[in-house]
Amino acid sequence: MIGEIIIDPPLATYLSSARLGDLRRINYIFGANGTGKTTISRVIAAEQGHEHCQLVWRGGSELERMVYNRDFVDRNFNQDGPLPGVFTLGENQVEAEREIARLRPEIDRVNDQISSLKMQLDGEDGQSGKRKELLDLEPVLGDKCWKQVELHKAYFREAFSSAGVLGSKQRFKEKVLSEHASNTAEILSLDELKQKAQTVFSNELERAVPLETLSATDLVSVEGSALLQKVIVGNQDVNIAALINRLGNSDWVKQGRQYHEQEPEICPFCQQSTDKQFADDITAFFSEAYDNDVQSLRQLQVSYKGESERLLATIQRCVEAQNPFLKQDLFNAEAQALTERLKRNLAILNKKIDEPSRKVELESIDPLVAQLQSLLVEANEATNEHNQMVANIAVEKRTLIGQVWRYVLNELSDDLQQYHQSKDRLERTIEGMEQSLREKNVLLRGLKDQVKELEKQTTSIQPTIAAINDLLQKFGFTSFSIGEADEGRHYRIIRANGEDASRSLSEGEKTFITFLYFYYLIKGAQSPSGITANRVVVFDDPISSLDSDILYIVSSLIKGVMEEVRSQSSQIKQIFVLTHNVYFHKEISYNRSRPADKALSEESFWLVKKLQQGSVVERCITNPIRSAYELLWEDVKAENISSVSLQNTLRRILENYFTMWGGMGKDEICALFGGRDKLICQSLFSWVNDGSHSIHDDLYINHGEQTNEAYLRVFHSVFEKARQLGHYNMMMGVANEDGSHQAELAVNLEVTL
Repeated sequence: MIGEIIIDPPLATYLSSARLGDLRRINYIFGANGTGKTTISRVIAAEQGHEHCQLVWRGGSELERMVYNRDFVDRNFNQDGPLPGVFTLGENQVEAEREIARLRPEIDRVNDQISSLKMQLDGEDGQSGKRKELLDLEPVLGDKCWKQVELHKAYFREAFSSAGVLGSKQRFKEKVLSEHASNTAEILSLDELKQKAQTVFSNELERAVPLETLSATDLVSVEGSALLQKVIVGNQDVNIAALINRLGNSDWVKQGRQYHEQEPEICPFCQQSTDKQFADDITAFFSEAYDNDVQSLRQLQVSYKGESERLLATIQRCVEAQNPFLKQDLFNAEAQALTERLKRNLAILNKKIDEPSRKVELESIDPLVAQLQSLLVEANEATNEHNQMVANIAVEKRTLIGQVWRYVLNELSDDLQQYHQSKDRLERTIEGMEQSLREKNVLLRGLKDQVKELEKQTTSIQPTIAAINDLLQKFGFTSFSIGEADEGRHYRIIRANGEDASRSLSEGEKTFITFLYFYYLIKGAQSPSGITANRVVVFDDPISSLDSDILYIVSSLIKGVMEEVRSQSSQIKQIFVLTHNVYFHKEISYNRSRPADKALSEESFWLVKKLQQGSVVERCITNPIRSAYELLWEDVKAENISSVSLQNTLRRILENYFTMWGGMGKDEICALFGGRDKLICQSLFSWVNDGSHSIHDDLYINHGEQTNEAYLRVFHSVFEKARQLGHYNMMMGVANEDGSHQAELAVNLEVTL
C-alpha cells in the first residue's frame, strides 16, 4: 500500500509542500473543483510532470496503480482506434482458475514475507530497521570515543593531533577502531603517561633543517681571466693606426665610431667633412679579432653577474631558514661584505667592456666566501648533532603515542566489545535477511510467471462485454452497447443499428460507459496477463454529468469495491476516492458502524483547500462533510480566505438562508440598516452578486483585507438586524449568552456546491 504521498512544489496549484501521511486502505479526499484533487490522482498515477513527487510504499513493494480521472477518459475515449479490451478469466477454465486461485494466496504470502523483510531491514519509512540500527552504532561509539579526547587532550594533544583526528569526532572514532585492530603497545598508568609526555612532547626539541653550502668556483675563475689584463686595440696595419696610437685613446675612437655610422660624411671628433676612405680605415682598425675579444668580455660579464646572483640567492635562503645554530650576525655581516665586493667587481667588468685597452683586476671574493662557508659548515655540524638527538626522541614519541592510544583502548574496552558484538550480530542478521530476500524475490518471480502463463491460457474479453452490456440494459442505456473488435482484443461502442457510437455519445453516456469500463478494468487488465496483480485504485470525481439515479448506482459499485478492500478478498488492496460533490461523498462514505462520524481504523479523511498561499491538504479525524451549507460557514471562519472565494461564499449563504429559507429578499434586509451601514449592506449584496454572476473585476480593483473585514462586519449585522444572531453564532461556533448553541433551520440544509 501507499503509506505517504509527498507533493513537491511548485506543481499546479500547490505552491508549498503537501503531505498525505499514514494513509489507510480506504482514503476519502474532498475538495471543491480547482483546489488540487486531480493533482493528487496524477501524482499517484505518476503522470508526466508529476514523477518528481514521492510515493512512500509500506514494506517497500510497489503495487500496480489504476487511476480514474480526466486523463484516463481522454486516453481511452478520445481516440480514433477501438477501445482496448478488458481481459478477465474465462468461464470454462475451471482447472486453470483453480490453480490461479491456489497460486495467488501463495504470491500474497511471499509478498508479505518480502514486505516484512524489507520493513525489518529498512523500516516502514525506509529510514529505520536493522540497517539503521547498524548505522546508529557508529555515532554512539563516536560519542563514547570523543569523551576520551575531552578527558585527556590537555596532556595528550600531540598524540591525538599527530594522527589528524583532534578536530573530527568521525576520524577519531575511525582511529580508535584502527588502533584496536593493531595496537600492541605496553599498557601504562595515566600518571606514567603524563610524566613521559612532559618530556617527550616538549616543543623545545624539534628537528632542524640543514643549510645549503656555497660554491664560488666559477666566480673565482673569472677573476683569473687573462682578458682582464689584455690590452685590446685595433689593427695596426691600417693607415689611421699611427694617428690613433699617437692619441693614445683607441677606446675614445671606438665610442665615436657609432656616431660616424649615423652621419658618415661628418667626422664625429672634429666635425669636418670626411671621405669614404676615412670610414673604411675606421672600420678596418676595429678588426674581427678586436670584436671577438670585446664579445668575450661581455660573455665574461654576463657569467659573473649570473653566478653572483645565484650565490647571493643561496646566502639569502640560508638567512631565511632561521637555523638556530647559525651565527646570524656574523653571517649577515660577511654576506653584506661579499655583496658589496661583487657589485664592485661587476662595475670593473663593465668598465673593461667600455675601455677594452685598459688593464683591470677584480677583487678576490674567495676569502669572504670561505668565511661564509665556514660558518655554514659549523652550523650544519651542530644541526646534525641536534637531529640525531631528535631522532631518538622521535622514537620515544612514537612509542609514547602508541601507549597513549593503548590506554584509550583500555578505557573503551567494554564499549568496543559491545560495539563489535552488536555489529557482528547485525551484519549476520542483515546478511541473512538479504539472502532470504533474494530467495523470496526469485520465488515470487517464478510464481508470477506461472500465473501469467495460466492467465494467457484462460483470459477473454467476452465476460466483460457481457457484464457491461448487462449493466447498461439494467440502467436503461439501450441506445448503445459494447461489441468485440480486432479478433477479441478490443471493444467498440455500437448503436442498436450497428453504427459506431464512440463519437456521438452524450456526456452522461460517455461518463457512465467510462466508469463501467474502468470498473471492470480494475478487476482485469488490458492484456492477457497481470489480471490478478495486486493494485491501488483511485476514483477521481467519477460522477460528473450523471443524474441522481446513475450517481446512486456508481456509489453502490464503488462501495462494493470498498467492501472487497475491507475484507481483503480481492487483488485491490487500497482505494482513494476524490470528489467535490457533497451528496456523493456522503453516500460513498456512509457506514452505520462508524461512531460519531469518526474515521474507522481502515479509513482516512482529507480536505483539499485552495487558499491565498496555494492548495493545502488537511487530515480530519472525523468525516468533515456534513452539508455544503456548513462548509460555506467554514470558509467564512477561515483567516486567509481570498476575496474571490469570500464573495461567492457570502452570496450563497445569504441566498440560501434568507432568500430561500428566511423569507427575506435583498431589499428587505437592506431596509433593516440605516445611514452608512445601509450603503455598506447594499454594497455587500452588489459585491456578492458581482463576484458570482459576472466577470470579476479584481483585475482592476483590489479589495484587500480591510474591505473584507468591513463586509464581514456588515454580514454579521445582517443576522443581528434580522433577529437571526443565534443562527450566526451557531454556524460560527460562538456560544449564546445562555451558553447554548441554537439549533436552527440550517441543520437540515443540503445545498449543492
